[in-house]
Amino acid sequence: MAYTQQFYTVSHKPYSVYTVEELALDDLFVRWVQYPNDDEVVAYWQNWLDQNPDCADKVETARQLIIEGSKPLLPALSSDEISSVWGRIRESFQTMEDLRPLQPDVRAVVGWWYFIRTVAAALGVVLLIGWALWMQYGPNQSVSTVSTDANQTRQIQLPDNSFITLHANSSVKYVRRWTDETPRAVWLKGEADFAVVHRNDTSSARLFRVHTADITIEAVGTTFQVRERPKSTCVALTSGQINLLLKHQDPIRLQPGDSFEIATGSAKSLPNH
Repeated sequence: MAYTQQFYTVSHKPYSVYTVEELALDDLFVRWVQYPNDDEVVAYWQNWLDQNPDCADKVETARQLIIEGSKPLLPALSSDEISSVWGRIRESFQTMEDLRPLQPDVRAVVGWWYFIRTVAAALGVVLLIGWALWMQYGPNQSVSTVSTDANQTRQIQLPDNSFITLHANSSVKYVRRWTDETPRAVWLKGEADFAVVHRNDTSSARLFRVHTADITIEAVGTTFQVRERPKSTCVALTSGQINLLLKHQDPIRLQPGDSFEIATGSAKSLPNH
């Protein structure tokens, strides 16, 4: 029941403006790829693709990213392959020549040699595991999620030096490392204030984006507030410029001082205070 409510909440996001990376991080899209037997989610995405055929290539690329990322690092062996491996091991032991006892001085040298080799091998395994964990979960690769409790406020500095002031009972998610090829995007639940660093490149792929359950907000170099509530989301622009992106609607451009409330996929202007 909880997921069904969440599905109806996010199903009107403006996915057509999402990049490949943003689609691959979206919970509803990931569920579609990983749970192909979920009829409700499958029906939604098939209907969405029928309405947005120009996004088919982008959707397929995002699907492949999720599928490849979910694959195990090493291929699983079948039972026959496992039996074959153990058979070759037993055969190797059976064909080994009998070992003759070593002289004491040779035995000491060989003992130290095997000890050093064992330590070096163990150290190599530890370093390899550490490197793999760093590449998978290190600060430059993973997704960071920051949350606040009741009566708590946190300030977050993003990879591009933009700032978020996260208010109580809220959370924000973003990729820890941003490059020229990575979209500047965050996913917000709750309430937050944003101070976005301006970039000269104002193309769509370079804009700063805030994704909520109701809308996507595009900003250039901007100060604005987002208040997400159970039945609506309010956006207020202090300086700069932002676009509100809603499904099946033209973008809404906000000017400094403008405030909008978004509910059930539509937006209405609020009086200035």
